[in-house]
Amino acid sequence: MAEKETPKNLPFSFEAERAVLAAMLHDSDAMLAGLEVLREVDNLAKRDKADSQSKKRKGFEGTTLFFHTPYQHIFDLIVHLEEQGVKPNFVSLLEAANKRKLLDQIGGSSAIMEVIEAAATGSEVIHFADIVKEKFLLRRLIYSTNTVLDRAFEDSEDATAILEDAESALHEIADSRHRGAFVRIGDMLEPVQQALLEAFERKGVVTGVQTHFTMLDEMTSGLQRTDLIILAARPSMGKTALALNMVENIASKSKQTVGFFSLEMSTTQVIQRLLSSLSQVDLQRLRSGHLSMREKTRVLNALGNMAPLPIFVDDTPGLSISSVRGRALRLKHQQPDLSLLVVDYLQLMEAGASRGQRSRQEEVSAISRGLKAIARELEVPVLALSQLSRGVEGRESGEPRLSDLRESGAIEQDADVVMFIHRKKVAQEDETEEDLKAEIIIGKQRNGPIGKVPVAFISRYAAFKNLATFEAPEDVLAMPDDEGLEEYGVDDGVPF
Repeated sequence: MAEKETPKNLPFSFEAERAVLAAMLHDSDAMLAGLEVLREVDNLAKRDKADSQSKKRKGFEGTTLFFHTPYQHIFDLIVHLEEQGVKPNFVSLLEAANKRKLLDQIGGSSAIMEVIEAAATGSEVIHFADIVKEKFLLRRLIYSTNTVLDRAFEDSEDATAILEDAESALHEIADSRHRGAFVRIGDMLEPVQQALLEAFERKGVVTGVQTHFTMLDEMTSGLQRTDLIILAARPSMGKTALALNMVENIASKSKQTVGFFSLEMSTTQVIQRLLSSLSQVDLQRLRSGHLSMREKTRVLNALGNMAPLPIFVDDTPGLSISSVRGRALRLKHQQPDLSLLVVDYLQLMEAGASRGQRSRQEEVSAISRGLKAIARELEVPVLALSQLSRGVEGRESGEPRLSDLRESGAIEQDADVVMFIHRKKVAQEDETEEDLKAEIIIGKQRNGPIGKVPVAFISRYAAFKNLATFEAPEDVLAMPDDEGLEEYGVDDGVPF
């Protein structure tokens, strides 16, 4: 059969395409092995074509897995027969081709016989299949990048939409290069044994990333690699404050790198909140710039301590899950010791290229699945902040539940750990000792207990502390270092 002519010499291997089909038809074990390699990317190619035809996603017109069209038809027939429990051979292929009216497109019965008689052995099927798959991915990459160029030259769309589509397509191509398979547990015993030995030598309860909230670490054994952790609460309950306190503890006490996606606040605001917590200076006084001499000294010392902390902040608003993934991958490449990713917060993210065609609940479901996938791919815990529905406010106890997670039950399903912040009442301007008490409620933990962790919350500098070891300083229950000042910004204050 003549090879198909193609402009620009798109990558393909006529020999590998014929050889993999021949090997699959010669040996039933080889057929299963070949299907394991090729079926998933073949489905990906078909999804591309369907999306392009239905205009669900602009651009990225797909390419078939087999570049030579007759071979693609033969492969489709092999898949169809295997799914029907019929062994693919000359007779069954010929009959199936006739029923589907594909015989002429294949090149007749002689074309089927030519493939069957091709020299190929079952032992080489994986090798041939990998070549076919690699060439397909290269063609798909070419089609995708060409489509991006065409759309950019047309100048009729927003650049952000084109970039997000391009990023999503490239990530799909990258993901399709990896294939999973069954693993014999005996082959995995060594790394498990090594982890157990390390835990035994440490003789500690924390096996993951230590938050330095003592009781929380005891209940969770730390934030575990590959886990998606949801921290949820109603607005103004301290979600960002608690997340930043964890970030601060991990970076300053454990000396580990943290990435923080701040979709709500600017980097400057994030730094101000960290600075208030580290210096234990009233956040409002810090922002107004009128500080006592003692407060100013504490702030300057805190600034010096913050400078070397391995905390990386991205304050780009409205990030899509594909953008978060791409930026997280780059950060992981630059900082191999990355120990935690924080997303503040989940509902401010966008699903990406498909937005506008699905309900918000479906989008949030896609986002939560994407965050879980990022945690597994990077092997770091992902802490995602989430809003709760108003249902919690109508409850007498005020305690949040899993059913309060806003917009999607998929968040509960995808998360390995779900934590809530519960404060009996939000601290008022005149804070009392009772106002310091708060709880972190572990409502779900896939591999551990659920329960409540008492903590102290100091609203003046938006910080959570260990309640068991926390001794409230005088300046928590009274204006810190006020030196007679009765209100902010008076002339006796020291402008920062």
